Order: sequence, then C-alpha cells, then structure tokens
Amino acid sequence: MQIAYLDLMFRAAVAAVDPAALVERALLDLELDPAGRPVTVLALGKAAPGMVWGVHRVFGDDVTGVAALPVPGPLPGGVRGIVGGHPIPDHRSVLAGESLLATAAAVAPGSLALCLVSGGGSALAEVPAPGLDIEDLAEVNRLLLDSGAAITEVNVVRRAMSQIKGGRLGARMAAARLVTLAISDVGSAPPSTIASGPTLGAPDGGPAPHEIMADYGLLGRVPDRMTRSLTAGPAVPLPDHAFAVIADGSTAAAAAAAKAESLGLTATIAARELSGEARDEAHRVLRDMPGGRVDVAIHVGETTVTVTGSGHGGRNHEAALSAAIALDGRPGAFLAGGTDGRDGSAAGAGAVVDGTTANIGRRLGCEPSRHLAANDSGGFFDVVPGRIVTGPTGTNVADVWLAAPQ
Repeated sequence: MQIAYLDLMFRAAVAAVDPAALVERALLDLELDPAGRPVTVLALGKAAPGMVWGVHRVFGDDVTGVAALPVPGPLPGGVRGIVGGHPIPDHRSVLAGESLLATAAAVAPGSLALCLVSGGGSALAEVPAPGLDIEDLAEVNRLLLDSGAAITEVNVVRRAMSQIKGGRLGARMAAARLVTLAISDVGSAPPSTIASGPTLGAPDGGPAPHEIMADYGLLGRVPDRMTRSLTAGPAVPLPDHAFAVIADGSTAAAAAAAKAESLGLTATIAARELSGEARDEAHRVLRDMPGGRVDVAIHVGETTVTVTGSGHGGRNHEAALSAAIALDGRPGAFLAGGTDGRDGSAAGAGAVVDGTTANIGRRLGCEPSRHLAANDSGGFFDVVPGRIVTGPTGTNVADVWLAAPQ
C-alpha cells in the first residue's frame, strides 16, 4: 500500500464535509420561508464560518447575527465574527458567548433564527454559570483533558458550568422560529453532545457532572464554588424547534471509501467507533484488520491521551507514532488525522506511517519508544517525515484513521 493513497483518501474525507455546501443543501431541502424578515444566525464551532456562508448562499444579504470562530476570517456583512479560545475557553470565548446570548434575546418573535453548531463550539463560546469565572472553567477543562476523560464526559461537566450549554442559548429564543443545523464530531453520541447542546437539553441517563469529576479523582482539586455548580442545574425550558445533523464521521468515511474505490482499492468502514487511549486504539485497529481482500479499513471517532510526559503532540500524532512502533519492519501503513486540520499542540492534522517509519526515526536520532513515553509525538514528527499538513479545514467531524495490512 502506498501511503500516498491514504493521504488522498483522508483529503477526500475532509472535502466531503465542506460546511458551506452542507448547509446550503440542508436549507434548500427544508424550504424555509423568512417571511420578509431578516434571518438571524447564531453560529459556534470550527465550521462556523463555512456554515454561515452556506446560509448566505440561500438568503443573501438578509442574514445578520454572530459567529464564534476558531480563527479570523471573512463573513457576510451582517454577521459579526468573534474569535474564541480553543481547546480551552478564555476571555475571548466569554465575549463570543455574551454576544450570542444578546443576539438570541433580541430575535423578534416569529422570525427565523438559525443556530449553526459544530465541534469546538463548547470552548469557542462560553459564559460561566453565576458565581464562576472563565478561569474556573478553563482549569476544569485542563484537568479533564489531561486526565484522559472522553469528550462526551468533558461536555457533561461543561454543561453544568455554563449559561449557554444544555439548551440555555435556545431558551433565549423561545418565541422565534428556531432551526438548528449541526455538523457532528461526536459519532453516535446524542446530538445534545455537539458543542454541549446550546439548543438542546442534556440527554437522559449517564453519570452526573460531579460523578465524572470524582471518577477521575478531580473533585478535591477544584474549589467548593465549582463543586456546587456541578451538583446544581434545574431543567431548562426549551422551545420546540427543528434540529438536523447534516454531517458526521460517517459522511467523511463514505467519501474515503469512494476515493479508495476510484484508486482501485477495496475498503471497509469499521462499525466500532474510535475511543479510549490513542496509542492503545492504534494497536487494536492494526490487530483487528479484516481479512480477505480488504486493502484498507476506515475508522472514525475520537480518542484521548493521558498526559504523563513533557512533550508536545496530539491524539492523532500519538496514534500514528504508536502504529509506527507496531508496524516496525513489517508490511502495512496507517494514517490518523483530525478533520479540522489540527491535532493538539502539534503542527498539522496528524501523521501517516508505514513499516519503515520507526527505523527512519532512529537514523535521525528519534527513538520512537522514547518519544511515545514522553507524549512527544509532535517532536517525533517534527523531525521524521509523515506529518499531514492541511491547514485549518473549516470543518470538524472528529478523526479519520486509515489502516492498510500491506
């Protein structure tokens, strides 16, 4: 298997979840009538700019609103863009969150409001619950992310500490004709998990916020005021509204499979979503490669990294480094990439490796196992070829991993 084929498949997966095209198609299917009034957009997440432009393609200059963005970028004239912090919320996130809440409260009764939600929105737009400040939320985020907590668990805690999440933004628009369009980065998790559900209440069941913090040994590491917020939280009255997930990891996986077919390869899409520790999941994916005439297996989802070393990197770089060690001197290839074009503190979206990567690293003075032990996958691929660089893609449906047996 040529690793160049895996790179082409990954890029096809990203192209298939272009947010502007997805939103335009969804709005045309919904046949919404703004009834001569301006259309208000409230966008938050890594795909926010493209999603807003998709609305503009349909409704033109009648679009106004606010978008919480990961990086500065052009928007239609009536939409204000505010860059928030990511992956840890900061004071910019509060400015974005307050602007979203104010815009929501000003939507005229009966007018059309479009909430455009995508991965990353939890951090990019935030207003802390009463009695808390953004430093409190940032600290809890850091503790959870470094502990190896799953993103669904992180979002449960985020919801309890927010005036936006868990449907609180949507509650400000109870009198509007509200439609939420979401690009999902959480796989089969409930839609309310996407950006912690700004227009949807928390899903029923599952552990409570304080139970998650306790499971990771974190309750004793935060002040009492934060603990109290984790055990409070009355139900939020939510308006009836239309909600649609317009793309997710399966959309990207199908595009990767189609690209494989165009290259003359046979591909299979794994039923099980990626989860757990990135380094361990990479070994499982390689170990469980399907037999027969399958050339490449396609996986989607999101893993975690428990940080114990002092290096830099991200879950996809770490998975690729772990795979390089497992493939050392053997046939096969492996790619792990974030569809948003970013991966933790490492440059690039992830990396692609084969059975020669580990030995190349040794020749360049980078012992793979030492870098892995130090959580320094980014440092490894700073030197060793294999990093995937796309730049920010403007979308996010979690991660795509591609594994080839030979």
